[in-house]
Amino acid sequence: MRTLTSLRSSHLTRWFVLTLFAFLAAVSLVVWSADAARAAQVPPRPDSGAVLDQADILSDGDEQQINERIGRGNEENEYIRAAVLTVDGVDGNFEDFTRQTAQEWGVGEAGRNNGVLIVADMDERQLRIEVADGAREVLSDDTAEVIMEDYLEPGFKDEQYGQAFTTTLDSVYGQANPEAEAQAAADRERTGNIVMWVLLGIAGLIVAVVAGSIAWWSKDQKKVREQADREIESYQREHPDEEISDEVRKKYYKYRSNHRKPPKGSKEPPKVKDQDGVERDVQYAPTFQSWLPLYVMYPAIYSGTNHSISSSSTSGSSGSAGMSFGGGGGFSGGGASGSF
Repeated sequence: MRTLTSLRSSHLTRWFVLTLFAFLAAVSLVVWSADAARAAQVPPRPDSGAVLDQADILSDGDEQQINERIGRGNEENEYIRAAVLTVDGVDGNFEDFTRQTAQEWGVGEAGRNNGVLIVADMDERQLRIEVADGAREVLSDDTAEVIMEDYLEPGFKDEQYGQAFTTTLDSVYGQANPEAEAQAAADRERTGNIVMWVLLGIAGLIVAVVAGSIAWWSKDQKKVREQADREIESYQREHPDEEISDEVRKKYYKYRSNHRKPPKGSKEPPKVKDQDGVERDVQYAPTFQSWLPLYVMYPAIYSGTNHSISSSSTSGSSGSAGMSFGGGGGFSGGGASGSF
């Protein structure tokens, strides 16, 4: 009997242990699946800059302007590091999503926890300014709510998304220097009453300058045409059988307007491709008689375009928003939520 009882007890013990193990494994699997689902919905951090526009509501110019604003803000203060995210729907609670995203992105500096993540969900029309614990020293929840109501929500309701983010960032970074923000507000209020008069004065000056410029240009062009007509008449007297068309006359007007004097110095003449794609030197023609054969041979070169040598360079900037992702954390729920 003791042996049979012992066997039964041993079987019950093993069954209990196996059942407990299976239960714990199932619970672990559920927890892991939930964590994996939450992690899966967090979008990847931007490869460059501090803006991720998954909802595709911002133009390239908007993104550049926002990145440049973030870059300036990060350079000018040590209390706030900002980033921007737009999405087209999230799984689960929106605030949990923004908090987890800010945490996993590492918005802000490690140890300082000074990150601010501004998020817009276009599907549910939700907005959030997620503020880390360190940044709340200068950007309180109440202030974040005011910024939400004054800048972010109105901009999204008007569908001015780029401007909404920029003005929100202006105010967010302004909290890092409250004295400067207050002074700027006072300056805006003081100058607001005189802006219209200044604009009217500038408009009047522009009208006067434009009118004067048009009058001068008309007088100058008249002189050029009169000189060109005299040269053409002289040529026709020497070549009575040749007829000068109005089109040729207009081309010479344009040429003479752009080439009034021979080029100075001993520089080599500029090279321009003709109508056949052949590169040729552009010679200066001092009179209609010397210009006409050149124009007949190479009309694309001698049609009046100014071929003066010039150099230009263009440079573009996608905007730098460095220092926004420094391993920051401390997102415990500070900030403000809104809708549009």
